Amino acid sequence: LDHLRTAARTGSFGRARLPSTSRPGSGHEAHAMGADTPLTPLKDPLQELCERLAAEIGVFIAEKEPDAKDLPPVTRSRDLTKADFTVQWSRFCAARKVNPVAYVTELAAGLQAKIESGAVPGLITRVQAVGPYLNLFVDRARVFRLVLNLVEATGDTFGHTDHGGGKRVIIEHTSSNPNAPLHIGNLRNVMIGAHLAKMQAACGWDVKQAFYVNDLGAQIGLTALAYSRVYDKIKPYMKIDHWIGAMYAVMNTCQELQQVGVQPGALEDACVAGPEAVAKLMAESRAAVAGDEKKDKGITEYFDIYQDLRERFEPMMVVMLADIRSVENIKVEAGKLNLAYERQEEWAIKIFRKMVVDCLTGVQQTLSTYGVQHDVFDFESELGWEGSNDKVLEIMKNSDYYVPQTQCNDAGVPQGAYLDMAGVIADQGDK
Repeated sequence: LDHLRTAARTGSFGRARLPSTSRPGSGHEAHAMGADTPLTPLKDPLQELCERLAAEIGVFIAEKEPDAKDLPPVTRSRDLTKADFTVQWSRFCAARKVNPVAYVTELAAGLQAKIESGAVPGLITRVQAVGPYLNLFVDRARVFRLVLNLVEATGDTFGHTDHGGGKRVIIEHTSSNPNAPLHIGNLRNVMIGAHLAKMQAACGWDVKQAFYVNDLGAQIGLTALAYSRVYDKIKPYMKIDHWIGAMYAVMNTCQELQQVGVQPGALEDACVAGPEAVAKLMAESRAAVAGDEKKDKGITEYFDIYQDLRERFEPMMVVMLADIRSVENIKVEAGKLNLAYERQEEWAIKIFRKMVVDCLTGVQQTLSTYGVQHDVFDFESELGWEGSNDKVLEIMKNSDYYVPQTQCNDAGVPQGAYLDMAGVIADQGDK
């Protein structure tokens, strides 16, 4: 505000360019508004200024062109050192087969005489003919006073409009996996989505911010398996979403160890015994997979990851491994838990929903530091339970663009079902 007040005193209008147009009054309907009439809240101030300038010159132009319905718009000048606003008359004159330069020269002379005589009161102080352009110069101090008064009157809602007309908009953003804290990639989406929602709300749209909760899948099943076995045995000693994210990291590492032939319980016992025991177990494990480069690499990698996690989360891992060591195949057990949840078995729902909601509570704490609040949380599982997924798949299968699954496509390899979007785009006439 201080900067704007200084600009108002000095008459420095600035160089911001905004897209806005308004047509001078058509026929005798144009009436000049009082120059100091306050600008209207929830309306683009530049648009309203263009309309006022159009009204000021509209009365004079109506005398010259009483039947014209195609008068050109008043627009913001691209170069404020040459004019504040301008009107381009080339197309108008071409339709009447008159010389635009001569037309604008005559128009400017008559309008300037009216302004100097006081017959056209308002914000315009001078007009100038430059080729086919009628350039307009305004009383910048008065314009700034109008804008400053609007800023002070509307406060935080300055710049808001009713352009959206209350139409409903849903903006889905963030939607991170509900088994870990937010990372920098998630926060990028948060910033984009939340700011877009605020901008659309400021433009008059009825905006709802949605979080799509991905509570199905292998990652979630692994985490839920760990959570169900640790929840009532140790109290969280860190932020809850970090706590749950640590459980997933540990459980995923234990699963990967099993995939390369190492039982997590054996590695935990070796860690307790000391570095020599760990080295011995690694050597034995690598010897057992001799010749399998992929498994050999996995053993080295996940031994290191396990020990790193143990340094960071030892109290939790001690409790978790006391239970997990008895699980013969973590991947299979997590899959069974996932399947039970998809089948809406009550015991599985309690496990998943408790874990997911706890994690989202921690995520919301992070979002709150940025002032972000979602209006609705849509769970992927519920789309399956209510049959929406099946309905969408059925619609897709009945589409002319549906290409079914095949074991041998044109390239001679298996291929899953898909929609031919190239065909959709071509039929729509889009490029």
